[in-house]
Amino acid sequence: MNRSAVVGTIVAAIGGTLVGQAVTTQLGITEGRAKEAVFDSFMAGAVSIAGKAEVFTAASPQARVAMVGAAATLARAFAESDEFKQRYADHREANGPEPLPPEQTADQVLAKQRAGFEQQVTALRKQFADDAITPEQKVTLEEGFEAMRAQFTDMETGPKKAELEGVLKTQRTEMASVQAAAMKAFDATYPADPRALVAMRLREFLDLTRDIDFNAKLVQQGKMQKFADPALEAKPAAWKMCFRAGKAATDAAREFARKWAADL
Repeated sequence: MNRSAVVGTIVAAIGGTLVGQAVTTQLGITEGRAKEAVFDSFMAGAVSIAGKAEVFTAASPQARVAMVGAAATLARAFAESDEFKQRYADHREANGPEPLPPEQTADQVLAKQRAGFEQQVTALRKQFADDAITPEQKVTLEEGFEAMRAQFTDMETGPKKAELEGVLKTQRTEMASVQAAAMKAFDATYPADPRALVAMRLREFLDLTRDIDFNAKLVQQGKMQKFADPALEAKPAAWKMCFRAGKAATDAAREFARKWAADL
């Protein structure tokens, strides 16, 4: 695992890298880019990094704590802003399950099929208008048209119409069930209230960073450093980022996350 730290490691883990104007200048990022990192991290539940890594890398533990404090404070301010709420609402609308199409009756389905058939009849008559077929063939063709019309009439007035109604109702019930399940899963991932999403991400961060061993042994493997313990090497990237950021910065982020989650 590479030992170099990354900008906003801790804050990105809890939802992004938004920092005050002085700090954004220091890190070489704009406020807009910082907001993008915050929003992307909340939506994806993954780290979105912005800024110059070397600034955070070179900082002392105390300076890192200060960066985390500034970043977390303004990340919260953005997450509680009307701008964030509107972007979140737009995100849900654009990414949610497709709504159910309008329900169709047997009459509507049969009328559409009949209209489609009559369009085909018109097209065929134009195709053979220039004596492309014999008169006898035209008679046969017209007889076929009438036979199909009789079948449509039978479907529209006979017992098969009730059968079609039953099929349509069954299909509608199945579609509604699938759509409801998809909506339930979507709401679990992206709750209607953005505060619920923020709370979920904060809990995920606190769970992730609960067991970091900052004294864990690293071994050199080529140009990379990796954990000597395979179980630690298998940890998620965000967990490793917090390890690289150090205990002081991680503890500061955890404390901020605990207080924020309690307020929610």
